[in-house]
Amino acid sequence: MHHVLAAHPFGRWLFGGITGFAFGLWMGLDVAVRVLVLLMALDIATGLAAAFASKTLDSRVGWRGMSRKVVTLGVVAAVAVIDPHVAVPLTQVVAGFYAASELTSLAENAALAGVPIPRALREALRQWQEQEAPAREQPDP
Repeated sequence: MHHVLAAHPFGRWLFGGITGFAFGLWMGLDVAVRVLVLLMALDIATGLAAAFASKTLDSRVGWRGMSRKVVTLGVVAAVAVIDPHVAVPLTQVVAGFYAASELTSLAENAALAGVPIPRALREALRQWQEQEAPAREQPDP
């Protein structure tokens, strides 16, 4: 049995157009933003694996995490709009900051799923979290 998209010329044209558009959009993003998006996807996957492994799967936790990722991408998009008007590569800086946060979450999820984490990485993540904790606790002006 033939697939509908492959059997009809319009289906092939439509599929080619959609994938071409998605690829062009993806390649048009800054490398730091692409890394951030990939790390977010990995964080979602490892978060699900950790929740399954610990039998603590909760849709509220998932939605909260997804909404944080949407807000994060919104912040990065807003910074990308003003990036051409400042002398600093602000998008790369902001995306890099959030990528570091995603890496921390990946390591935490891996540990919860039972994957051994090297001591040096655990120590580096602990230090980074301690440095970030006071910044998270400060109220907004």
